[in-house]
Amino acid sequence: MNKEIKYEICRVCGYVRPVGKGGRCPACGVRDTAFVPFQHKASFNRRTFLKLDVHPVAVHFTISYTAVSAFLFFLMLFTDELLGVSIQGIFDLQITFLPLLIAFGGITGLIDGKIRFRKIKTPYLLRKIVLGCVLLAISIILLLFHIISQGEVTFLLIEGILISVAFIIASYLGWIGAELICPIVPMGKIES
Repeated sequence: MNKEIKYEICRVCGYVRPVGKGGRCPACGVRDTAFVPFQHKASFNRRTFLKLDVHPVAVHFTISYTAVSAFLFFLMLFTDELLGVSIQGIFDLQITFLPLLIAFGGITGLIDGKIRFRKIKTPYLLRKIVLGCVLLAISIILLLFHIISQGEVTFLLIEGILISVAFIIASYLGWIGAELICPIVPMGKIES
């Protein structure tokens, strides 16, 4: 890809596209007259890496995985199998891999934060780091309780609480991520 491409930005929504694409903004639908010249401040290589979206994909998968784990736990309270498949077996697998997925999401988050924002000590990023560590600890504790539970009611209650708290924290982490939607900081400047 050519590094000398000229860009334009939609003044309404901030969508950036190469000059010459023309037509309505594909993001918000306004006329092409809303576009003005734009110059990226981030390097071509930095923008290319961020377009891979490794961290957002890892995190969306982990949040969904946590939600499915919680769903399976509560479904197991009512039935042992669904469509001939053991719910317990699926839940065992989910709980086993949950700490690994959370760790992967955290590692990609640190890399993404450093590349995207150039620092990871901002209020939201620090909150995400702390909550991500708490979520990882909860997932490990959940796995340990799951291994030793053997169906005892007390352990099942603790598992239910832990998986519910994990889902709440994962959802909150996703909300913080949505608040940080700006693609690159500093994004660039509108040319005059």
